[in-house]
Amino acid sequence: MTTVVDTPPSVRRPALHFTPPQGWMNDPNGLVHFDGEYHLFYQYHPHDRVWGPMHWGHAVSRDLVSWEHLPPALVPDEQGMCFSGSAIVDRDDTSGLFDGEPGLLAFYTVHRASPEDPDDYVQEQCLAYSRDRGRSWHKHAGNPIIAAPGFKDFRDPKVVWHAPSRRWVMALACGQVIRFYLSDNLLDWRLASAFGAGQGRHTDGPWECPDLFELPVEGAADGEPATRWVLVVGVGAGEQDAFGSFTQYFVGHFDGERFHNDHPAETVLLMDEGRDFYAVQSWSDVPAEDGRRLAIAWMNNWLYANRIPEAGWRGAMSFPRELSLAATPEGVRLRQAFAGEWRARAAEAAKVATPERPLAVGRHVLLEGGARSAHGRMVLELTAGASVSLDLQQGGHQALELVADEAGVAVRHRRRGQNGDDEFDTHFPHDQAVGRLAGRRVELEWLVDDGSLELLLDDGRLAITQLSFAQPAGHPQALAVAAGECRVAEMAYHSLV
Repeated sequence: MTTVVDTPPSVRRPALHFTPPQGWMNDPNGLVHFDGEYHLFYQYHPHDRVWGPMHWGHAVSRDLVSWEHLPPALVPDEQGMCFSGSAIVDRDDTSGLFDGEPGLLAFYTVHRASPEDPDDYVQEQCLAYSRDRGRSWHKHAGNPIIAAPGFKDFRDPKVVWHAPSRRWVMALACGQVIRFYLSDNLLDWRLASAFGAGQGRHTDGPWECPDLFELPVEGAADGEPATRWVLVVGVGAGEQDAFGSFTQYFVGHFDGERFHNDHPAETVLLMDEGRDFYAVQSWSDVPAEDGRRLAIAWMNNWLYANRIPEAGWRGAMSFPRELSLAATPEGVRLRQAFAGEWRARAAEAAKVATPERPLAVGRHVLLEGGARSAHGRMVLELTAGASVSLDLQQGGHQALELVADEAGVAVRHRRRGQNGDDEFDTHFPHDQAVGRLAGRRVELEWLVDDGSLELLLDDGRLAITQLSFAQPAGHPQALAVAAGECRVAEMAYHSLV
């Protein structure tokens, strides 16, 4: 039974972003589309508001905005906790578990710690199945389907179909590499290869929550492949890294057994330059006629996750995003867009009068009294030497800072915040460089909601996702010019209801 909790005014449940009914939530798991429904599973501790014995929470939606909470799908037992993983539709009953009919399979990690020492644990890969559209789940009698290999961090199975080789592939986070396992029947798996040693960024935290998918490349040059494979990896918070946990990705080729990085090993590509976009997963089995690669992330950071303000529940997901690949002068890069379903919640566009003249030094209010939840889009043109700070309904708690020179625009983000907890107060505030844009025309899109601010710049090539504990309702959209001039070429604003 769901407990009804009075929400104090300092923490309001977001209108647009998924949150658990109560308790604690972290990684999204098992994202799958089946019979007209998007399934969202997630790491869940229903009995407390900090991380604890992991369940698979469960919700379904037909529109990616309104979610129906269902009972937890997987719960801890004598084998251990139910850690992260993935789900697929077994359409041809390859597993033999569905009497010739399609069914749902969930692959998850069982985590079993020693009673004497929680840092002494075993992790194994297990399977569960559902014959009733995900409403009830049965753990496979043959678990584990992949036994512990002799080292501890061995988790988060992502299972995908590789059509050219006609085999199933499982990507597994193993310490600080990703191992690839292969199967013909979804039950028996063999190790094929590993990727990650010396590649990208490493901290003293583990790699986690891999994802693997293929996308077409927009703007691919003649003679270049029309598609690339993307390997997404969560990197756990390292004690020496003030940034905390983050998500990186690799672009390359996957031949059914091995992943080949297109970039030099030292190249680091971050999926999001913000502090709160982790454990990214994409939906499997989205209908071909839809054609989108849809993904979602946990909006939090392990440096302060257990200490953010709460009101009977703790944790939220990003709004779902559509992923694509685009060719750039630096190489093929991910591009993100907010899933178009936000438009179904949009009220009539607010009337925003863009100033006819460039804005000179000073503070300029573009829109008074914003809504609790809103979508905005803006195009700015900066003169060389201009320095601009945007306050998107944050009341000074967050600011996006743009500094232009002859060649482009440097982007910084600043965040303030304290709640009296040392762990939160030490790690949550920041002032950091997040990227650089070519040219002095800045395209910006954002979603604001209670608890978060999600920003996309340069047609989604730069993303910045941040928790926010400002109260957005009533705060204005403001722009402060510290030097030079800035022209607001376009602006649109929709409150979301």
